[in-house]
Parts: sequence; structure tokens; C-alpha cells
Amino acid sequence: MWGFVLKSSPSFGTIPFRHELECREPAVELDRRVVGEIEGAQLFWMADVATAAIDARVEAGDLAEEAVDDHDVRKHYPNGPDLVDDVAGSKRCLPEAFVHVAQAIEEALVLRERCRLRRLRVS
Repeated sequence: MWGFVLKSSPSFGTIPFRHELECREPAVELDRRVVGEIEGAQLFWMADVATAAIDARVEAGDLAEEAVDDHDVRKHYPNGPDLVDDVAGSKRCLPEAFVHVAQAIEEALVLRERCRLRRLRVS
């Protein structure tokens, strides 16, 4: 379940953001053990706004939610430096302390993210 907190933005007024306690960040795993997280707030803030707008339409009865599928999406990396390079070219970021750790990892890593698919119908 998504949790939201409201934050103020000069461009958009009050907008919802995922609550950090209820929506975990993408996890970096080594041998199925979490060794770090990627900060994705910059990437997902517009998605959070869109999700809130759709939730409002569902609550108003304009859309009917027929199905929800929560699942993990995994991206595989041959080693830590490849992960660091991939993240450097995106809107995400690795915590500074984890960059040095990841650069030293020679084993395969997995980036695991939670995903939600929704099937909606116009009411």
C-alpha cells in the first residue's frame, strides 16, 4: 500500500510524496542480502502526483480499479562498478558512503524495486 505525506512546492502547491516508512527505496542485493539502497525520490515525485490524481478519480467514482498487482522488478549487474555507472547516468543517486562500497564489489548485484500495476476502467 502506498503512503503519502504532503509537502509544499512553489511550482505545484501542495503535492503528495511517498512516505519513507511505507514505501521502501530500491534495494541493492548481493547474494540475496541487502547491501545498500538507491535514492529514487527525484525520479518518482511526478509519478506520486499522478498516482494521487488517479486515486482521487477512483475515490470520486470516475474510475473503477479492477485489479492491482504488486511485484518486484529486478535488474542484474555483473559487479558494483557497473551499478555505479548506471545510476550515475540517471536521476537516481547512491548515498555517498555506498558509492565507495559498491565500487569495490566484484560479484554480481541485483537492484530490486517494488512495482504496482493497476487495471482501471472508466465508470
